[in-house]
Amino acid sequence: MLMLTHTYLLQSYLGAADAKKHDLDVYVYNIVPDLLTIHPQISSRKTHDIKRTLDIPLEYSGAAYVMFHLLLDDLAHYGFICADELNEFDPDSQGYSYIKGKPLINPLLEFYKDIKNEISYNEAVYRSHLIIEMLYDLAILKQINSSHTIDLLSHAVVYTAKNKMPQFVRTMKWLYNMEEEQVNAVIKEASVYLTNERMSRIMDLDGRIKLYAAKFGAKISEHDIYTRVRNIFLQASTLLDRDDDIFLRQSAKIIKEYGWRPL
Repeated sequence: MLMLTHTYLLQSYLGAADAKKHDLDVYVYNIVPDLLTIHPQISSRKTHDIKRTLDIPLEYSGAAYVMFHLLLDDLAHYGFICADELNEFDPDSQGYSYIKGKPLINPLLEFYKDIKNEISYNEAVYRSHLIIEMLYDLAILKQINSSHTIDLLSHAVVYTAKNKMPQFVRTMKWLYNMEEEQVNAVIKEASVYLTNERMSRIMDLDGRIKLYAAKFGAKISEHDIYTRVRNIFLQASTLLDRDDDIFLRQSAKIIKEYGWRPL
């Protein structure tokens, strides 16, 4: 799932009253597995390949919110919480985003075949799940807006950059063995891109299509290609029509039963 979905779930999990007990930096820790990949030397494999049973010292308590992110991603990607290591890619995964994305696989294969840029079945599976995740923010847009999630995340990044960097750097060093200059570079980039204005700009179907094009090089400037991609995204939106954050509520229950607690 993308950053705003992760942020909204943490908001909901902490609750309106309890959230006041936590500094805003917990919301930045919560998006760390995606945020760190801003750096060209940091891969999503590295940021997600953390033992879920990791014993987190109190001095690095922010890492607990990194773990919260990973637990939700496990449920979206695999359908269960991983133990000590990531599973290999499974095109038959029972994770939420893969199950929801299955009807998109053949349309993706046909589209890329038609434009003479064929992709493998596994690549189509991967892209189908990512389209679901790109659109999930929009499926729960009403909840995101009512919870002011975009404002919260943008303020959290600024707050962390101004007030919490020494601790944030130490925690990233402990958890990922990252150097201070790498962490500083990531937060500097985040301060530019995770603003209210920029995030709000992509909170519609066209914005998500542009995200897809940027990642996979789809030439959406060409009308026919844009139309084909848009039709696939519209199909994906229909697949999510009835979710209304059911997946997140179920995930919160599983994560609580797993034993995750804020530090």
